Amino acid sequence: MNTGISVLLFKEESINLSLISKKFRWCMPILIATALTACQSDEAAVPAPPSVSVPKSTPQPEAVPEKTVQQPAYTAPLTGLEVKQPDTSRPIAVMINNAPAARPQSGLSQADMVYEVLAEGGITRLVAVYQSYHGDVTIGPVRSIRPYLIGIGDSLHALLVHAGGSTDAYAILQGGGREHLDEITNASAPFWRDSSRKAPHNLYTNEVKLREAAAKKGYEETVTIPAFPFLAASSENNRATGSNSESTDAPATYETSGDTTTDATETTASGHGASSQTSSANTTATATASTSTDHESTSATESSNSSSSASDPAASETSLEKANTIELRFLLQSYKVGYIYNAKTGLYTRQINGKDHIDLNNKKPLTAANVIVLEGNYRVLDDIGRLSLNLNAGGEAVLFQQGKVVRGEWKHSKDDAIRFYSEGKEVPLVAGTTYYNIVPNTPSFNDHLTIDGEKWD
Repeated sequence: MNTGISVLLFKEESINLSLISKKFRWCMPILIATALTACQSDEAAVPAPPSVSVPKSTPQPEAVPEKTVQQPAYTAPLTGLEVKQPDTSRPIAVMINNAPAARPQSGLSQADMVYEVLAEGGITRLVAVYQSYHGDVTIGPVRSIRPYLIGIGDSLHALLVHAGGSTDAYAILQGGGREHLDEITNASAPFWRDSSRKAPHNLYTNEVKLREAAAKKGYEETVTIPAFPFLAASSENNRATGSNSESTDAPATYETSGDTTTDATETTASGHGASSQTSSANTTATATASTSTDHESTSATESSNSSSSASDPAASETSLEKANTIELRFLLQSYKVGYIYNAKTGLYTRQINGKDHIDLNNKKPLTAANVIVLEGNYRVLDDIGRLSLNLNAGGEAVLFQQGKVVRGEWKHSKDDAIRFYSEGKEVPLVAGTTYYNIVPNTPSFNDHLTIDGEKWD
């Protein structure tokens, strides 16, 4: 009974739903369309977000990276200039004639260092030191040696090259067992005479022949070389790009007899990379000597044979005095050495009596990255005028580099090089050739030095 009633009710509900569905089927599209229209109307009614004006940004200049200068991997120990590989070749110290008839000399452009000291008669002699240069360029004229010239060579552990010498010099060479090449006592392949000049101003050599001769004698080929501090390379402080005079604007004009002074004992009828450790070899010769006969070769004897990172200098750059022209008087009023600063190259052009000092090989003026003037305690030994020079005394000194002056002092200790100090610190050198000029300390050091036309004080 109940089951039958349930079936009947279900059928009735189905009939009613069917009727309702038929009744309202026609209005369904209308309802859907109305709903969509309402949605679109509501969407359109939503206001658009306000536009925001973004100010244009000013383009910022790109940061320029700071220019860096790559430091060389290897540098020459006596010049600080770049070399391809470490080089501990023994320095060679050649005694160079600087009498008027000997100028212009040959090969000074290739020297790492040049020392200028007084000799007899008021003229000077040059000690040209070659370490980083290896070649066959002509060097000379070669001249005689003195005890203090031996001392200079010893300070760098150099092989000494000369033609004759004083009795005292020979005593030091032979008694101390020093290795040297002398044209007078052991003349050989390293030397030759130039017939275009008169003896004794015509003896020449070259670096290749000297090293070959030294090797044949069994001399030391490599030594421990004293280390020097050099300024780090930069566009401002290291424009000295070579030890020669290739980068100079000075004209190549010269005279072979710039002055009329003659050497009292040498008058003729007619008449110039590597990292290194502290030195520890030969003993520096003390420049004291007694009066004796000079065994240096004479004109007659020679006529028969004739046919080159550290911090800045102690003084700040702003406090350094400027120096564009330097004039030195060693002894004679008629003999003056000058250095003219070239701001373009960063080098000093060397002069003698107001004329450029020329290298005969390339017809160009000699140049220096550093010029050091030292006071020297010279002493006259005899009536011939032979001298001694105390290389251990130290004293006042002045360094010229980059057109500036650094005041200081020089010191020299046993088995080490002559060094320049300011305010107790060794001053770094500009990479390149350095000229050491040892002027007398009498009547005073200042008396021999003129800077930019003013006497030094």
